Amino acid sequence: MSAGPSLYRRHRPRTFADVVGQEHVVRTLRNAVEQGKVHHAYMFVGSRGTGKTSMAKILAACLNCTGAESRPTVSPCGACPSCVAIAAATSLDVIEMDAASNNSVDDVRELRDSVAFAPVSGGAKVYILDEAHMLTTQAWNAFLKTLEEPPPNTIFVLATTEADKVLPTVADRCHRFDFQRPTVEQLAGVVGRVAAQEGITIPADAVALLARHATGSFRDALGTLEQLVTYSGAQITLDDVLAVLGVAADDQLFGTLDAVASHDAAGVLRAIAALSDGGRDLQHYSRQLEGHVREVMVVQTLGTVPREIAITPDRDARLLDQAQRVTPGDVVRLLDLLATALRAVRDGADARTQLELALVKAATPQVDATTRALMARIERLEARLASGAPAPVPTPAAAAVPVPAPAAAAPPAPEPAPAAPVQSAPAATPAPPAAPARPATPVDSPPPAPAAPTGAAPSPPTEAPAAAPAPVPPAPVASAAAPAPVPDPPAPPPPAPEPVAAPVGSIDLDGVKDLWPAVLETISEQSGLLGAVLGGAVPVELHGEELVVAFDEGNAFMRKKAEDKPNRDALVEAIRSITGMRARVTFDLRDLSEVVPEIGAAAQPIGEDELLARLKSAFDAEEEPAPDQTPTES
Repeated sequence: MSAGPSLYRRHRPRTFADVVGQEHVVRTLRNAVEQGKVHHAYMFVGSRGTGKTSMAKILAACLNCTGAESRPTVSPCGACPSCVAIAAATSLDVIEMDAASNNSVDDVRELRDSVAFAPVSGGAKVYILDEAHMLTTQAWNAFLKTLEEPPPNTIFVLATTEADKVLPTVADRCHRFDFQRPTVEQLAGVVGRVAAQEGITIPADAVALLARHATGSFRDALGTLEQLVTYSGAQITLDDVLAVLGVAADDQLFGTLDAVASHDAAGVLRAIAALSDGGRDLQHYSRQLEGHVREVMVVQTLGTVPREIAITPDRDARLLDQAQRVTPGDVVRLLDLLATALRAVRDGADARTQLELALVKAATPQVDATTRALMARIERLEARLASGAPAPVPTPAAAAVPVPAPAAAAPPAPEPAPAAPVQSAPAATPAPPAAPARPATPVDSPPPAPAAPTGAAPSPPTEAPAAAPAPVPPAPVASAAAPAPVPDPPAPPPPAPEPVAAPVGSIDLDGVKDLWPAVLETISEQSGLLGAVLGGAVPVELHGEELVVAFDEGNAFMRKKAEDKPNRDALVEAIRSITGMRARVTFDLRDLSEVVPEIGAAAQPIGEDELLARLKSAFDAEEEPAPDQTPTES
C-alpha cells in the first residue's frame, strides 16, 4: 500500500465510466456534454459519501480536458495539465468553496467578483459550493442574480445533503440530481477492487461486514478499510473488523434472536452480560439487533433473501433458515420493543437496562401487562365460543323430533281407527261413510293413546289400508269425529325447544384489577398527561357494568380532571379494548390505605420534623437558629 493521500481520495472516480451507481446522473450529464447543452447551474443532492463532489469534478474535467481530441469530451484523459490540476484541487478554473465556513454576504460578494474573470485554460470555469444549504438567506439573496445570469462559460455546482434548506428561488434556477445511496453489494465491490489494487488481503465475510457498516457511504467504507490496514497490516481478518468497528458478530445476533424465539430469558441475559464484559456498545448493538430482526421480517414476508440484504451465501442460507423457524409474531413484537428501548435510551435511560428489558419482555410475554391482557381477552373469547357452541345444536334436534315421529307412529295409529268405530257403525245405522272417514286419524299420528282400550287389533289393520284411499267425504269426518280435538296435544312439542341464551364471558373485579396496569399503559401511550392523572387511581367496585374507580382522599384535583368527558371516554375505550367490557365508569374519593395498603402508606402526609430531616439529609444542610425577633433598644 503506497503512502500519500487517503484511500478515498486516491481512488476517487475520474471519469463517468468509473462511477459506481448513479446511472441517471451519469447518463444525463454525458448527454449534456456530448450535445453541448450543459446547464449553467446544477444542484447535487444526496447523503454523505455518495459522490456529489466527485461527479462535479468529473464534469469540470470533461469541460476543461486539453488532452482529448475534442473539447468538451465525455472521457477526460487524466494526464493533461488541466486534468492533473483538477485531481490535485489546484486548478484555477475549478474553485471549491466550503459554504459551511464561507457563508456570509462578504464571501458571496468576493465570489461574485471573481466570476467576472474568464477561464484560464479557455474551457469553462466551474464553481463547486459544498454544503450549499449552510449559506445564509442574505448570502443567497446576494448570489441570486449571479446564479441566474452568470458570465459565459461559467458553471455552478451546488452540493448539499439537505435540499429543503436551500431557498426555493435558488433551487428553481438549478437542474437537480438526487444521488442514491449505494447498495451493500456495490460497496463491497468497490472495497474489494480497492483492496486488490492496494495489495490488501481481506476475506469476503469481512468485506461484507465492512460494507454493511458503511451505511451507504463510499468514503466511510474506504476510510474504514484504511483504518483496518493501520490496525492489522495488509492481512485483515473478520476478527480485526469486529474489533475496529466495535460491532457484534453474526453468531451473537442469530443467537440472541434464537434465545428470544425459544423463550430463554436467562440465555438472553447471559448474552447481554457477555457483550457488556467484552466492551461492546450496547446502544449500538441494539441498533444492530434491530437491523437483523428487520432482515428476518423481510425474509419472512418475501419468502427469500432479497439482493439488498444478501451478503454471502452462507449467511443468506442461515438467515433464511432462522426466518423459517421464528414465528412472525415474535419478530414483530421484538421490533416494537427494540424501538421503544432505543427511544428511551435517547431520552437518557441506561442502554443495558433498556435492552435487557426489551429482550426479557420478548422472551417471556407473560410478564408484559399488554400481552397478558390480550391473552385474557382471547381466553374469554374462547370460553364464549365454547359455551355458545352447544346452543345451536339443540335447535335443529328439537325441530327434527316431530318429523320422524309420524313415520315411526304410523303402524300403531291404524289400530284405533277400525277398532271400535267400524263394528259399531253397522250395528247402529248404515253409515258406511263414517268408517272410511276414520282413516283421517292415522294422518294425525298422535291418537295412539285412545287405541289402547281395544283388544281386536289384528283384523282391523288389514281393513284400514283399504279404507284409507277414501278420504273424499271430509264433512262427515268433522261431524262424526267429535273426539278429533284429542290430537291437539301434539302441538305443544314445537314450542318446547326454546332458544337458550349462550353464556357470555364476563370479568369480575379481580380480573379488572389484574388488567388495570395494561389499561394505564394503553392510556399513557395515547396521552401521557391522562396516564399520570390516573396513575394513582384503582378500581374498587364493579356492579354489573358499572365500575367505580377511586382516588385517594387527598387527590380531589385528579378526580376532577378524570371526570372531564374526553378523559372519561378515553378511559372507557381503554377498558373496552383491554377487557372487552363496555363499562360505565364513576369516580370516587376513598381512603386507599384500606384498599391498597402500599398506596395508602405512600399517600400518608409526613410530619414537619420528618420533612425537615429529609431535606437536611438530601442537601447535606444544617439548620440555622431562628433570628431573635425581639426589638432592640437603640
